[in-house]
Amino acid sequence: MAVFLFYGQEEYLMEKEIKKLKNELLDASFMSMSYKVFDNPDFNTLMDCVQSAPLMFGNTLTIINIEKYLIGNKMSLDDKQIDSVNYALSNLSDNVNIIFVCKIARDENKKPDSRKKLYKTLSKYSQVREFAQYRSYDKQLQSEILKMAKEKDLTISSDNVSFLIEQLGVNLTLIDSELEKLKIAIHPNKAINQDAIKKYCTSSEDVFILADLIIQGNKNEILKQYDLLTEKRHPLEIFSVLQSNFQRFVFVKNYEKKMSTKDIASKLKLHEFVVMKMQEKLRKISLDKLLKIRENLINAEYKLKTGQSASSEILLELTLLR
Repeated sequence: MAVFLFYGQEEYLMEKEIKKLKNELLDASFMSMSYKVFDNPDFNTLMDCVQSAPLMFGNTLTIINIEKYLIGNKMSLDDKQIDSVNYALSNLSDNVNIIFVCKIARDENKKPDSRKKLYKTLSKYSQVREFAQYRSYDKQLQSEILKMAKEKDLTISSDNVSFLIEQLGVNLTLIDSELEKLKIAIHPNKAINQDAIKKYCTSSEDVFILADLIIQGNKNEILKQYDLLTEKRHPLEIFSVLQSNFQRFVFVKNYEKKMSTKDIASKLKLHEFVVMKMQEKLRKISLDKLLKIRENLINAEYKLKTGQSASSEILLELTLLR
């Protein structure tokens, strides 16, 4: 018998650990019968899960997603129901294994509400483990990506890991997917270099680079980066990410003297370190200029969506130059 409570934003690591336990606990021959997944079940279904009898052919493993119970008030149990869960977990059969999972959206500074009676009950019988998302400055991030590459029989230098992070951000699920893409793209080679990353790996981080160049006002570099982006992305997608970026830039610039960095980060649901880096980038640009850039982007997007411009590529290029 094993009971776990997994929570956090780093879904890749959580799923990896679940897969590991699945392989350790279950007989592959009976996987379809012994492995079940439930998504925020009602009370009766939840009780069926924790009261299930062991199977004659070995262990069972049940995954129960319960974020709606532990975060906010979308679902809840009364005292009598909590007592029933408590009793069931205290009398769990030896061959029954359960992983309670509370997934949290990336960049949300949330945790399961430890005041909830269900959380206290689960903590009493479970091995609790947090899977916090990595940040770009975390020392363990590089070693995790090196490990991911090795598992795919790929090699990558530390410098190129850093470049990969610059290109893709720190979402390990995305990085794992892009490593799989690189494995196919560079076959039969196994060494990942910077040229391959530039050629095959795409992310909204590419548009972040473009946003930084717009702030700097470097028109030659803006057009170079724009040309690279339009090889991989539709202009509307570029508009969307730029809009989001400059909306944040305007907020940070407008409130940097009125609010603390911590409060700005909380409002934007970003890490405080990210807001500090934004403030550094925006030091030499005025709020009026940021508002003008955002106005140009909004007008261009409107023209594109209403068919007032025949060429989305030319429209975006002119907008960027403006």
